[in-house]
Amino acid sequence: MKRPARLTIPLSAVAVLGLLGWGAASVLGPSSGLPDNHVAAADPRVCPDTGANNISLAEAAGHFGLVVPAAAAHLVFTASKGGLQGETDLSMRFTTTPADLIAFLGSSRLDPPSTTAKVTTGDWDVYGPGVPARPAGGPCGLNPPVARTMKYSEDGPDSGMRSSPRTLAVDGTTDPAHPVVWVTGTDL
Repeated sequence: MKRPARLTIPLSAVAVLGLLGWGAASVLGPSSGLPDNHVAAADPRVCPDTGANNISLAEAAGHFGLVVPAAAAHLVFTASKGGLQGETDLSMRFTTTPADLIAFLGSSRLDPPSTTAKVTTGDWDVYGPGVPARPAGGPCGLNPPVARTMKYSEDGPDSGMRSSPRTLAVDGTTDPAHPVVWVTGTDL
């Protein structure tokens, strides 16, 4: 009976493969946000339909200069930090009161939203000629609805947030006593 041939791998090849694996793990480790979703296990406000939630809402909001109202209700978010340059991303939605919305805009230095504002950063659709209305979408409804009554704003060139722009959407007509607010921020 013939014995199967033996596969031999030079020790130098094993060392090179090990170094490549270590390098990839270093670059794509916890700071990349790829497999790390540890915040979701500790914070029930994290959208369960998202992954890579590796930073807290407080850390992400602080990064983007957002002061979330203490009484914000129905808050849901996804936040991550990673990539090759440590970019931070945040998407959140919450319900508030008209007074807390005004305070949020002021303390976060966000321009008041309007129905005529155009959004050029992020991947949100806004209502305009030929754009059909539709409800909130995306994971956990983190993308605002498209409707004639939606109000938007985004950071302008003078906002001081050039490398980390924020976009805001507000539905203040469905329930005027409890406007729904969507905010997204991303590092460029």
